[in-house]
Amino acid sequence: MSAHIVVAAMLWTVALWRAPSLWNSHKQQFLELAFLNLAAAMTLEIPEAAAWIDSATGVRSTGYLLKHLFGVVSAASVLEFVIAVVRPEGLLQRTRWLLEGTCLTLMIVAFVLAPSDGRVPDDILTVPDLSGWALLHVVVFTLYIGAAMTVTAILFAHAARHANNRWVRAGHALLSLGGAIGVLYAVQRLWHLADVAGGVVTAEDVEKAAAISQVLKNAAITAISAGSCLAPASIAATALRERRALEVTQPLWQTLTAAVPSVRLTVVAGPGRTRFLLNRRLTEISDATLVLREYLPADVQERALLMAQRAGYPSTKHSAIAEAAWLKTAVLAKPVAAPHQGRHPRSGSDGMSPATELRWIRQVSAAFDQCPHVDAFAAAEAAKLRD
Repeated sequence: MSAHIVVAAMLWTVALWRAPSLWNSHKQQFLELAFLNLAAAMTLEIPEAAAWIDSATGVRSTGYLLKHLFGVVSAASVLEFVIAVVRPEGLLQRTRWLLEGTCLTLMIVAFVLAPSDGRVPDDILTVPDLSGWALLHVVVFTLYIGAAMTVTAILFAHAARHANNRWVRAGHALLSLGGAIGVLYAVQRLWHLADVAGGVVTAEDVEKAAAISQVLKNAAITAISAGSCLAPASIAATALRERRALEVTQPLWQTLTAAVPSVRLTVVAGPGRTRFLLNRRLTEISDATLVLREYLPADVQERALLMAQRAGYPSTKHSAIAEAAWLKTAVLAKPVAAPHQGRHPRSGSDGMSPATELRWIRQVSAAFDQCPHVDAFAAAEAAKLRD
């Protein structure tokens, strides 16, 4: 299987995966249009596909023309996407559209005026046989790609430096890298075309230049594809983590809210609202903890921490195991004991950020559900309180 087929298949996969974004925001629509046009352009790099287009139209090198037209529209769409993300207020919109339209028009005119057997400059190795119109066609294409990728690289590099989310920052960095590689591709192609125009290239030079161009082009496409997929991939990864967190915190939440049913919120939420359900669960666990701590003296927490230390658990888990131990003690003691007068245990989640609190609650829930030392401690302490 050739590299052209692999790259084209990858691009069509990404384009089809992102197809629902055509009905989303403008910036997502531009990105989807970029992948659709790029996938079509790379498909036309497959010799059989280009030959089929030529045969269907009856015009030689039509696939070559369409490949470049699709490439320009794809680069323009990437440019629209990056401006919508980084400069939503706009950036020379009329100038951009005029430049794109001019390039497309020039490319078509130059293609039509070039001789039918000389429309691909790389096929012409000497000055007498070189078509100036064919050279103009590909020079205009390459200049536009270089300009669009330069702006893309600069704007996404700026956005990456100012992004707070690490997934977004990584995505913007990859998109900037793809743009920078695209600039190298354009520079390399222009250098090669200058040699072709000067008549100083051989068939070996053309083959070598084509191989370098292909590597740079594939690298740029890969970086841009990966960078554009990081944001939706991060959303999917976050949803997966949230569903996993719901499963892990289930034992603690179920036991605590059964002991203090008044903390359960009455708002009904569908199973698809994972983040809402998780935030609601953390709130209910926190409220139940505040109620249950009223039934214990503060020294129960101190003894629970000592138990975790003596049991040989890693020091990083001592506080979570102690919290699980005194919470289970309070659950057992609440039905038979009166609220304690005096100091009470303090929850380890006090003052934590939401992300840190979630990690903490997951540790507490795991210890609450799986740690035998927690069960033994709670049973013994609850018996003391009953006595």
